[in-house]
Amino acid sequence: MAVVVYGVSTVSGIRGHSGYSPGWDGWLQNSILTSAALLVGLRAWREGPSRVAWGCLAVGLGLYAAGNIIYFAYVQYQPFPPSPSVADMTWLASYPFLYVGVIRLARQRTHGANWLLRLDSVISGLGLSAVAMLWLRVMLHGTDGSLATVLTTMAYPVGDLLLVLILLGSLALNSWRIDNVWAWLTAGLGMFAAADTIYAIRVATDSYTAGTLLDPMWAVAAAAIAIAAWRHNDRAPATRTVGWAVLVVPTLFMATSLALLVFDQSESGASPVTILAGATVLAGLVRTGFTFHEMRVLVVNGVEARTDELSGLANRRAFHEAAAKRIAGGRGTFSVILLDLDRFKEINDSLGHLAGDRLLREVGNRLQARMRQGDVLARLGGDEFAILLDNSSPESARDAAERLRLDLQKAFIDEGMTIYSDASCGVAVWPDAADSVGGLLQRADIAMYEAKRERLGTAIYAHDDETDLIEPLRLVEELRTALTKGQLVLYYQPKLDLRTGALPGVEALVRWQHPERGLLQPDQFLPQAERYGLMRRLTTCVLSLALDQVKEWQRAGLDTTVAVNISASNLLDGELPEQVRTLLAVRNLQPSSLMLEVTETTLMVDPPRAAELLNRLQAIGVRISIDDYGTGYSSLARLRELAVNELKLDRSFLTGIGDDARASAIVKSTVELAHSLGLTLVAEGIETEQSESLLRDLACDQGQGYHFARPMPAHQLIQWIAARAEAATR
Repeated sequence: MAVVVYGVSTVSGIRGHSGYSPGWDGWLQNSILTSAALLVGLRAWREGPSRVAWGCLAVGLGLYAAGNIIYFAYVQYQPFPPSPSVADMTWLASYPFLYVGVIRLARQRTHGANWLLRLDSVISGLGLSAVAMLWLRVMLHGTDGSLATVLTTMAYPVGDLLLVLILLGSLALNSWRIDNVWAWLTAGLGMFAAADTIYAIRVATDSYTAGTLLDPMWAVAAAAIAIAAWRHNDRAPATRTVGWAVLVVPTLFMATSLALLVFDQSESGASPVTILAGATVLAGLVRTGFTFHEMRVLVVNGVEARTDELSGLANRRAFHEAAAKRIAGGRGTFSVILLDLDRFKEINDSLGHLAGDRLLREVGNRLQARMRQGDVLARLGGDEFAILLDNSSPESARDAAERLRLDLQKAFIDEGMTIYSDASCGVAVWPDAADSVGGLLQRADIAMYEAKRERLGTAIYAHDDETDLIEPLRLVEELRTALTKGQLVLYYQPKLDLRTGALPGVEALVRWQHPERGLLQPDQFLPQAERYGLMRRLTTCVLSLALDQVKEWQRAGLDTTVAVNISASNLLDGELPEQVRTLLAVRNLQPSSLMLEVTETTLMVDPPRAAELLNRLQAIGVRISIDDYGTGYSSLARLRELAVNELKLDRSFLTGIGDDARASAIVKSTVELAHSLGLTLVAEGIETEQSESLLRDLACDQGQGYHFARPMPAHQLIQWIAARAEAATR
């Protein structure tokens, strides 16, 4: 209100006369300046992070108010007022505090600004300095007085110019965006600078008259700063600026400075104006160079964002963009081929990830050699590639996929080692299969899964009802949830000593207690777990459940061995022995309480690596069993080299054992082979008392099958053992 009254007094008849008024230009103006300094100081006292900044601004305003009071109360009443006076020294002393306050506030506001924005602020500051120097040179030309008087007269506009440069630099660093605090702060400090500059020029030209609109400008400026101190920011600090608007101001100053260099010939040699203008242009050239570099970086980053780092092919993002562009074009048809390498995980695990990466790069090269102009090849991730075939029918896409598969079946030579690979392909044609990129990839994935499942090599999506194809994919996602929700349970099937009837051990068989589908058997989810890389997590879960149960049985007085099946991927997992050691140690169980069963066929995936892993497991003390013995292709020499403790004769050899002399001879020879190697022989699939008796006569060690017991939950096993013990005492 006081500011408004003071301003109105200069344009109305309230003063009663024109010119300087002690009441209006003295007491009222000084009261406004002092009140503004106190309000800013109060904000500094209450503010935490910005306390020093606002404190410096409060001191600066206080010194300015003190200079005004000194001039009002003392200097103006001197017969010959000195120049410079004590008031001048006090006014000038306010500038360092104002600078520190503004700089600290600017630093908080622009802490995330990038270096290009900082360079923009330098360009703007240098350009403004050049323009201001030219203006001051013109306006102060011919100024009379002593050197001290001239320096004092020029100190105000120069000091204000530096203040404006700080404000301008802060705005540039914040993308020329302005918030509530800086709107009022810029207005207040800018008005101070304008008032001081106009006053200095008028004094220098002997044209200053008291009681004009110039006098209230200092009061309005102080009030604006006080308002800024009590406002709150409504915008976050700038981090990075994008857009041409940021370049407008520095470009304008560069152009102005270039014009000054061309047309300012008023002084011989290098004047301050030409020096500042030249520095502005030089900084602008540096900025242009950095901008060009940044644009190149952006281009490179854009390419890398759409490129697979390993293979150098397009990545999933680039493939999506290309396919979406092709759909938007809407002319003709095109096909999407999804290609997935067969048994890549086994190759990766057996030869190492570096060899797997080299194989993927070579696969990419072979596929790229088959691409036509307009086709798009991308690596989506892992061992999965996608191909967009332009202007292709289902038949031509299938032929192309088969040619790609034939190329991949040729041997790969990796550091002297020969590697054979194959792939399965799924084809989806736009627009018949789907009308979106995601839909096409999903349909191609469904077809590819069908090709793997049916061993077709290549399959084309042509199903109206996809339930039977989507089901396995949905099952995999549900299995991921099951592994974290504790839905897997174990059933246990006893293994009996055929001579004594004792219980040397049990086999743990996994089941999935599905919340909607009920109890699922292993063949309903284990193949998907193997294919989609879930077998390691699943095996860890089964081992943990089985060993927890063994520990519980031991507390109940039952000492038995539990057997757990491991898959081909487990057998190639070099971390399995240490994992097993840890699982046993945390439960304080003896390694001999665990037996790991591996099928004979699984051993043949990578015999040397499998043998090495089995040796490490047996070194821990874990027992090893070869399951389904007789159905694989291992030689007797290989059997002798393997670190195993037990052979489990496949159930197929028990068919007709009582009526077929050759079947009996095979079983008998297998028993003798096992015993000669110091191994225990277990017969699987015993379903009749006659088979049990014959196997006992052939000296088979142990038996397992429905004749004794079906797989059962742990609590039923305890009941079954108790029932057998009770029956034996009768």
